[in-house]
Amino acid sequence: MKSMKTTPRKPSVWRAFSLSFSALGILLLCFSCERNNIQTRNPDTPSPPLQLPHGQPIGEIATAQIGKEGGTLTSKDGTITMEIPAGAVDAATTFSVQEVENVLKSRSKSFRLLPENVDFKKPVTLIYHYDKISMEGTNPDMLFLAYQDKDGNFYWANKTKGNRQDKTLTVQTSHFSDWTFYSQYDLYSENKLLNGEISLVQGEEIAIELKATPQDNFEGEYSQIQLPEVNYGNVIKKTVWDYSPKIGKLIVNAGEGSIVYEAPAKVDKVERVYINVTINGNLGKDNLGNVVQQMQIRQPVVINPDGYFIISENGSEMSALDFSGEFIQLVGSQLVAKFPNGYNLSLYTYDGSVGGFKYNLHGTPGCAVIELTQSEGKGGMMVMRPKDCGSKDAELYFSPGALNMKAVPNRKGEYFEGEFTVTLFGHGYCEKPSSKNLSGKFRFKKTI
Repeated sequence: MKSMKTTPRKPSVWRAFSLSFSALGILLLCFSCERNNIQTRNPDTPSPPLQLPHGQPIGEIATAQIGKEGGTLTSKDGTITMEIPAGAVDAATTFSVQEVENVLKSRSKSFRLLPENVDFKKPVTLIYHYDKISMEGTNPDMLFLAYQDKDGNFYWANKTKGNRQDKTLTVQTSHFSDWTFYSQYDLYSENKLLNGEISLVQGEEIAIELKATPQDNFEGEYSQIQLPEVNYGNVIKKTVWDYSPKIGKLIVNAGEGSIVYEAPAKVDKVERVYINVTINGNLGKDNLGNVVQQMQIRQPVVINPDGYFIISENGSEMSALDFSGEFIQLVGSQLVAKFPNGYNLSLYTYDGSVGGFKYNLHGTPGCAVIELTQSEGKGGMMVMRPKDCGSKDAELYFSPGALNMKAVPNRKGEYFEGEFTVTLFGHGYCEKPSSKNLSGKFRFKKTI
């Protein structure tokens, strides 16, 4: 990525560190050998800056020619809009927006905005819509837009304005790059979060941490983001944990920066428990400009009987009535699940056991395929469609997202575990375009 004229200058003095990074920031530590050994640092000593590789493009690109009269452009999924005012450019310019891999491994989506090297004469307004993203485990007033520079460093936009009613984040900027959002305060649980909820099976336990990201505050539009900390002492003075209803067990660790929740040994149906933390301290300002001294965050925990397969569509979750799976060494996995609305879902991975599998054709090594059949003659759906319906070229467009296999069983009693996001396209897409956006999670034992 090319450098930007408005990239913040490097400060000469580290000042009071503000606020915290979200569950999105925490998984950043996947890229740090310190992820499992994070300790609270001396609050007078800055943490290393957060630096990651740039994400690869995963979504369809939206483009527009916009000239001196101004205009707007929105991403294909409707998440982010750029408003270019009249006079921002002198001549017709190609603007584009495309979703890219979220290297933060968080709930937010990331987008590459181009052109990157144009000196806009007037600031461009960015509007990020998070209405389709679960914000459980965060405080919406503590969400801020952030960008990644050419070296992979992340900066948060100090002047982000939030709107809880519209569920938007807005900021003006004079440069483009890779943009996303993060939460200043968030709860983190490794590899268990999907659609804002933590999923457990009966008898399982989970560690949940409150993370804070010390940041370099200085006058200007942006501040650099550092690696997150557990309960950063110079910001958070006290935390109080609680949970409701009182099923299972909550163990608060020394320092009150993290807890362990133990699910009950037996549940007869799906149960939900809400972990609540009250945070007190010099918590900085929210995206409405208010000084914050106290806030609360609530994290839902879903407790399932011994095994589950759950999909989410348009914000609604549905549990499978029946599911099973098989893993064959050097071949891959096949999972099937049947749902009460008539959905039958089949998932395949090829030439691998655990890890991330992007979507491609059946049999493609290192890739995955998901297929959906529906009752009542609604036809089937798959992870591909023609890239250009008006062309004779047979090039295919494959769904963004991935199937992430966290565990596969080698023997009876061990677990399949994973999650996925996918866009499925109807058979005969060019004659009658149709698609569905699904996400899902599963964890169940091999029984034979």
